[in-house]
Amino acid sequence: MLDAVDSAGINQEPQPETGRPAVFYFMLFIIFGHLFVLNMFVGVVVACFIQEKEDLELNHLLTPW
Repeated sequence: MLDAVDSAGINQEPQPETGRPAVFYFMLFIIFGHLFVLNMFVGVVVACFIQEKEDLELNHLLTPW
Protein backbone atom coordinates (compact mmCIF):
# COMPACT_ATOMS: atom_id res chain seq x y z
CA MET A 1 0.00 0.00 0.00
CA LEU A 2 2.81 2.41 0.83
CA ASP A 3 4.40 1.89 -2.59
CA ALA A 4 1.08 2.57 -4.31
CA VAL A 5 0.58 5.76 -2.28
CA ASP A 6 4.04 7.01 -3.20
CA SER A 7 3.73 6.26 -6.93
CA ALA A 8 3.57 9.25 -9.24
CA GLY A 9 3.44 7.77 -12.73
CA ILE A 10 5.33 5.85 -15.38
CA ASN A 11 9.04 6.78 -15.45
CA GLN A 12 8.57 9.31 -12.65
CA GLU A 13 10.20 9.48 -9.29
CA PRO A 14 8.04 8.44 -6.29
CA GLN A 15 6.59 11.34 -4.33
CA PRO A 16 5.70 10.74 -0.68
CA GLU A 17 1.99 10.49 0.10
CA THR A 18 0.60 11.82 -3.17
CA GLY A 19 -1.83 9.01 -3.97
CA ARG A 20 -4.65 9.50 -1.45
CA PRO A 21 -7.19 7.54 -3.56
CA ALA A 22 -4.93 4.48 -3.29
CA VAL A 23 -5.25 4.62 0.51
CA PHE A 24 -9.05 4.52 0.31
CA TYR A 25 -8.93 1.75 -2.29
CA PHE A 26 -6.74 -0.45 -0.10
CA MET A 27 -8.77 0.28 3.02
CA LEU A 28 -12.01 -0.68 1.26
CA PHE A 29 -10.35 -3.74 -0.26
CA ILE A 30 -9.08 -4.94 3.12
CA ILE A 31 -12.39 -4.32 4.91
CA PHE A 32 -14.60 -5.91 2.26
CA GLY A 33 -12.08 -8.67 1.62
CA HIS A 34 -12.09 -9.67 5.27
CA LEU A 35 -15.87 -9.51 5.45
CA PHE A 36 -16.16 -11.70 2.36
CA VAL A 37 -13.71 -14.29 3.68
CA LEU A 38 -15.37 -14.30 7.10
CA ASN A 39 -18.80 -14.69 5.49
CA MET A 40 -17.56 -17.62 3.40
CA PHE A 41 -16.03 -19.28 6.48
CA VAL A 42 -19.23 -18.90 8.49
CA GLY A 43 -21.26 -20.19 5.55
CA VAL A 44 -19.14 -23.34 5.30
CA VAL A 45 -19.36 -23.97 9.05
CA VAL A 46 -23.14 -23.51 9.09
CA ALA A 47 -23.52 -25.77 6.05
CA CYS A 48 -21.49 -28.49 7.78
CA PHE A 49 -23.62 -28.19 10.93
CA ILE A 50 -26.81 -28.45 8.88
CA GLN A 51 -25.48 -31.51 7.04
CA GLU A 52 -24.50 -33.22 10.30
CA LYS A 53 -27.90 -32.40 11.83
CA GLU A 54 -29.67 -33.95 8.84
CA ASP A 55 -27.45 -37.04 9.07
CA LEU A 56 -28.21 -37.45 12.77
CA GLU A 57 -31.96 -37.01 12.25
CA LEU A 58 -31.96 -39.97 9.85
CA ASN A 59 -30.64 -42.28 12.60
CA HIS A 60 -34.11 -42.75 14.08
CA LEU A 61 -35.07 -44.72 10.97
CA LEU A 62 -32.46 -47.38 11.69
CA THR A 63 -33.52 -50.49 13.57
CA PRO A 64 -31.43 -51.58 16.56
CA TRP A 65 -29.43 -54.82 16.25
